[in-house]
Amino acid sequence: MAGNVWKLGALTVLAMSSAVVVAQNNHAVSLGADYTYVRTNVLPGCSCFSLSGGGAQIQVSLAPHLAGIGDVTLTHKAGITADNYTLTQLTYTGGVRVWPFAPRARLRPFAEIMLGGASSFGTLSPASSGVGGASNAFAFESGGGIELRLSPRISLLPVEADYLMTTFSNTANNRQNDLRLSAGFVIRLSR
Repeated sequence: MAGNVWKLGALTVLAMSSAVVVAQNNHAVSLGADYTYVRTNVLPGCSCFSLSGGGAQIQVSLAPHLAGIGDVTLTHKAGITADNYTLTQLTYTGGVRVWPFAPRARLRPFAEIMLGGASSFGTLSPASSGVGGASNAFAFESGGGIELRLSPRISLLPVEADYLMTTFSNTANNRQNDLRLSAGFVIRLSR
């Protein structure tokens, strides 16, 4: 766990310092935060349960309809089953976000695709549950949402829906197919 905290800290410092460098090159930089709900399955079939948490994003404008995006999300659930299992999942991904409409439109739908990693902790993580395997895995996200521009610097993300696939060991197919729903806001730091 301590190693993952250091990785998260290093990733955050790298992202923030990158934002400063990019801002100096006249690319719009935005930071966002959200509430996240994940409907997950540990094993195929759907012994499904829900995780709740939050996330932070950094977004760097590459063109009027395109941005690079980095996302770190932490979700948790306690009291899973009668045995009181717990699971905490950390995802760290990066990719692109595309808006099909004009950059100054007030309501803009978007699509995104991101790749990265995921870490799990708790009694249901592979290392703790006896399943074996790493508590770190590949993560893939694909989906979209709606951005509602409230002012030139502040936008609301009333809904974002993503398919989240992770590859944690699970004694079956080592793949989890999750639904991730988020709502949050974005603050533009530079133009």
